Amino acid sequence: MDSVAPQLPPDTQPLAHQVAGHFYGRSKTKFGLLQRCSTGDVLKPLLNPPRGPREHQFYLNMFSDEISNELRALRPFLPKLLGTYQFDSMTYLVLENIVRSYEYPCVIDIKLGRVTYDCEATPEKIERQIGKFQPATEIGFQLLGWKTYRPLDNMYIYHDKRCARSLTKEELLYGLAHFFGAPENNHRPFVRAVLERLVALERTMSKQFEFVFIASSILIVYDSVHRENSDDVKVDTRKFEYTVDYDLEEQQKKPHAACDLLRYDLKMCLLASDCCKLGHTPKECISNDKLREFVPDECRRLAYTFFECKRSMIDMRARFRGRKGEIY
Repeated sequence: MDSVAPQLPPDTQPLAHQVAGHFYGRSKTKFGLLQRCSTGDVLKPLLNPPRGPREHQFYLNMFSDEISNELRALRPFLPKLLGTYQFDSMTYLVLENIVRSYEYPCVIDIKLGRVTYDCEATPEKIERQIGKFQPATEIGFQLLGWKTYRPLDNMYIYHDKRCARSLTKEELLYGLAHFFGAPENNHRPFVRAVLERLVALERTMSKQFEFVFIASSILIVYDSVHRENSDDVKVDTRKFEYTVDYDLEEQQKKPHAACDLLRYDLKMCLLASDCCKLGHTPKECISNDKLREFVPDECRRLAYTFFECKRSMIDMRARFRGRKGEIY
């Protein structure tokens, strides 16, 4: 018989718009992310040692007045630590809720890194972690789940980890495009704004050498209410779920390389819609000065014809319709 979910602390409820991680009442321990009804603050249960205390100490260090300038530059990419909260036998980190000010938040959770286990992991856990999503060892990131608001239907569509892990390496691009609402909606302003944040995060990560981030997640959020006004785009990109270690091999100490790979796939999200709207092959785009300004450099390097681009975007919609793990 499944264990009963723990009693909710006063003034709390399960976290709204959560797409991955430990869900209240559904995780192995039944503990999960919560939010305060009065303030919206996120309550994250601290896991068993050593990970829980290590994560708590990381946040204390990051928001201390005595940290280096290199680490201080990471603060804009973290949820703010607001304190801790004790209820019964569980201690919670109290964190900023980054989606609270969004009217129709669209959220995707992406795990970064080719290595998703630390040096304390057992051989069984290592095998289990690698087996969850084999392509991650090659491409350096994996989608954990995403939730999008469809204005025309006035509804959310949620794709959980079952759907995310069913994607092939080639289908990851379609998953990202689907999250941004392509091809039905104007996704370009959101993708470009997220790319700017990722470039800044990558630059900041490459300058610090005090921490190694293993199995950390990046949460990307945009507000679907701003789709009609490309000049009023609201997005955010934050890092969550830290496992910090100091003894990995040097080639594993480059989580920012995963940001670079993710940026590449996001750039590809911009391309097929360009080809569809223009109705021209890359060769025609290059030879026509009037068209050239509307086509990004990456598009001119593609060998796809207009028909192939359009077909791939139509197929993208069919890939996710009815797929296991899609929830309306």
